[in-house]
Amino acid sequence: MYWSKVLPNLNNAKLGVVIAAIGWVFAVVFALYLAYQQQTQVFDPDNKMAQTDWLQSFHATMGIKSKGIELTHADTLYIVDEDSCVCSTRSQPHIQSLSEYALNNDIHVVKLTPTPALARLLPAQPAAILVSKEQQLVYAGPLSKGLACSSQNGFVELVIANLRAGFNSRFINSDAKGCYCQIS
Repeated sequence: MYWSKVLPNLNNAKLGVVIAAIGWVFAVVFALYLAYQQQTQVFDPDNKMAQTDWLQSFHATMGIKSKGIELTHADTLYIVDEDSCVCSTRSQPHIQSLSEYALNNDIHVVKLTPTPALARLLPAQPAAILVSKEQQLVYAGPLSKGLACSSQNGFVELVIANLRAGFNSRFINSDAKGCYCQIS
């Protein structure tokens, strides 16, 4: 007899809808959180980039002389990217805008394809290495953090702005978490 009085009551029906909607929202948020956790990883979980003289090793691996004759007398941004990586595909708009930003700031842009030799120094892609005209490391690490690898979460633009303001961060960014493909 109690249920016959409760079921027709609209207030209880509205409360049930509200509880169901809140439960649905929590379930969707939890599912998105799990998907994010599964598709993101730490850029350098094995600390490959923690070695001393990382820039000299990079120059040697890429065939660039760090002493004597330099590849260029300009600030140089190396972008490591391969189209077969889904994370690189997602980050193409960011790579394009970063390249334009670098060029507008008088920074030479060189695109590199990941190689097994480079994999000993750089664990994942898409990545960037920024070297000053004095051949000093300014930045090495991922382009950005997060699932989309977008310019909103970008590291390199800030480092370029700081370099133009006269500050070299000498930043090796190995613990960022985002969408990265391991270089093999």
